[in-house]
Amino acid sequence: MSCFYYSLDVPGTLDSVARQVNETVRRRRRRDAGEDDYNIEILLGVDDSVVRFHGKEHVQNYLLTLMNIVNEIYHDESLGVHINVVLVRMIMLGYAKSISLIERGNPSRSLENVCRWAFVQQKGDPDHAEHHDHAIFLTRQGFGPTGMQGYAPVTGMCHPVRSCTLNHEDGFSSAFVVAHETGHVLGMEHDGQGNRCGDETTMGSVMAPLVQAAFHRYHWSMCSGQELKRYIHTYDCLLDDPFKHDWPQLPELPGINYSMDEQCRFDFGVGYKICTSFRTFDPCKQLWCSHPDNPYFCKTKKGPPLDGTECAPGKWCYKGHCMWKNPNQVKQDGAWGSWSKYGSCSRSCGTGVRFRTRQCNNPAPSNGGQDCPGVNYEYQLCNTDDCPKHFEDFRAQQCQLRNSHFEFQNAKHHWLPYEHPDSNKRCHLYCQSRETGDVAYMKQLVHDGTRCSYKDAYSICVRGECVVRICLNYMILDILKAALGDHEHKWLQAVSLNYTV
Repeated sequence: MSCFYYSLDVPGTLDSVARQVNETVRRRRRRDAGEDDYNIEILLGVDDSVVRFHGKEHVQNYLLTLMNIVNEIYHDESLGVHINVVLVRMIMLGYAKSISLIERGNPSRSLENVCRWAFVQQKGDPDHAEHHDHAIFLTRQGFGPTGMQGYAPVTGMCHPVRSCTLNHEDGFSSAFVVAHETGHVLGMEHDGQGNRCGDETTMGSVMAPLVQAAFHRYHWSMCSGQELKRYIHTYDCLLDDPFKHDWPQLPELPGINYSMDEQCRFDFGVGYKICTSFRTFDPCKQLWCSHPDNPYFCKTKKGPPLDGTECAPGKWCYKGHCMWKNPNQVKQDGAWGSWSKYGSCSRSCGTGVRFRTRQCNNPAPSNGGQDCPGVNYEYQLCNTDDCPKHFEDFRAQQCQLRNSHFEFQNAKHHWLPYEHPDSNKRCHLYCQSRETGDVAYMKQLVHDGTRCSYKDAYSICVRGECVVRICLNYMILDILKAALGDHEHKWLQAVSLNYTV
């Protein structure tokens, strides 16, 4: 068997491997700044005024829906940078703490209090699942002059005290306020103030001084994209791959869970419902609301109801229009099906490879949904016992099989194994003629389990790639497995399989 057999001090090795396992379990991959995705891991602080308005039993789903909308706003192509808004922690404050943080009529002091509170909540370990990059605080208390919707420092993302925003929550349109204020922390200025994008504000730019963006009409201005790109490479905290969090699954179209009456209540307060004093041709173009005490006084925030809101029997709102319900309109991300059984081994001796596969069909991605993350196959080594002497050279066997039928320059040859000098081609089958010395490419990959090089006993070809195999004495491997317990699979993934050469 061609494997490493480490000479090990078992107790010392167990300690070392345990440390590696713990690091593997905890560690997140940090990516290069040149990669496309940035992840803002969010601590969402919610004060008592928001909890009481929405109710303890409903507020979490409301907030998750709101943050999903913020994430969609940051996914708009006009931004020019792909940013994921990832909720890692949600804290709902009691009454006493809520009123101590918000000082009515004093936005700067209120923001300072909120940022200090968020700093205290921070998890010290950057690899903790709830370690946040940015804090978003929501309140229904008035913290500034009439009409002030949010307050935030310009730049400050990743800073321990300055990466925070204060936002007035008054319905799902608050998602644009949250996106706007977080935009400031990312380095974006108001459109038209110190830049040339003032003409984009009436078209629904997110960074307009007075936010007029709505669900059917919003974009990031050219200036916002340029300002973001000026700073984004300095925000190292956004390079962590986020942990998976088990928040409740929500429907793709947020309005499925919320009627027009409920959305009116969120926008304008208790008692407000859809305005029935006048009927528009299409109730999905704008959400008009009124209070029963004054039914003829109808109000709107100039935006449509959420996509998925029921607008008539069998119909829902979609992109500002009342349409027949069609599940095909819903974006569906793909999810993996179960693994197949492992297939047969590629070799009967000398270390082969066997595979198992899975399909991205549970469900399959549709309507622009994302593909499944990760790979669709796994492999493991098999039949690792040494071959008898006359069967040792697996590459030679594959070349020899071409003797009877592969013609080169109009003649048949006796083919010998040939190791290509280019390391990138060693898993492609090249053979050398015994008669002429010519080298021919057999137009296929070598079989899985073939050594990459005669000079290297520890690397084999798998699907055309050269990988290193690491084998441990089985007695020690069993000891390590027993010691690792529940983390055994993590260690096997991290230590014992493959490293691409």
